[in-house]
Amino acid sequence: MRNLLILSILFFVPALALAENNQPAGTIINLSATEEIRLPNDEVAISFRIEKEGANADKIRRYVNRVSEAIQRRLKKESAVKLKTVSRNIQPVWKYPKHSQRIRTGWRMTQSGQVISSKLDAVPKWLDTIETEGAHLSSLQFRISSNTSKKARDKLRLKAIASFREQAIVIAKGLNAEHFRIIQLNASSHLPQPVIHRAEMAKSAAAPPPSLSAGESSLSITVSGTIQVPYIDFPAK
Repeated sequence: MRNLLILSILFFVPALALAENNQPAGTIINLSATEEIRLPNDEVAISFRIEKEGANADKIRRYVNRVSEAIQRRLKKESAVKLKTVSRNIQPVWKYPKHSQRIRTGWRMTQSGQVISSKLDAVPKWLDTIETEGAHLSSLQFRISSNTSKKARDKLRLKAIASFREQAIVIAKGLNAEHFRIIQLNASSHLPQPVIHRAEMAKSAAAPPPSLSAGESSLSITVSGTIQVPYIDFPAK
């Protein structure tokens, strides 16, 4: 009987300790802090496409290749320009006569590309190059470059953490607590939406260059988490 009692006590003590460890040692409080900054857009992304439709697949393929090579040849002479092909496809063009099976009448080929650069003052010149060689503008995006964005996020993250701690200090003082403990901390960034211009470029070679403004984008960091302050007995009155 005595051995059984000792054994029961041995099992009871660890279970009691485990139950106590699972209980919070103080009041749990959720907080969040956000820091935001506006930065001038320092990068542009120009998307364009080359399209051709016809009955002869070889002819339209040669046309698309010729226009693409001409654009690449002219843009590669520019400094600080990244040029890439985004997609390329060729599809049949069908006609659907009444009460008859569909008939293939030709082919349609499309190739899309993108120009990325930090040289914003040269954008009108590149748009003229794309137009005069026979391509079409799909979109024009002004945005914050990845290097600028990373540096800004690092600074904002430190500021957001400092703001989080300031909030925690105020709450701890309000509860008459001498200290607090950060239980959990998360940081999330809100990437800016690029300024997008979508338009078909003018077909007139004498048209003046477009007037463009790169504008600004906002970047923000949110730090959220949980703090714990010691239990304090407050008077009911």
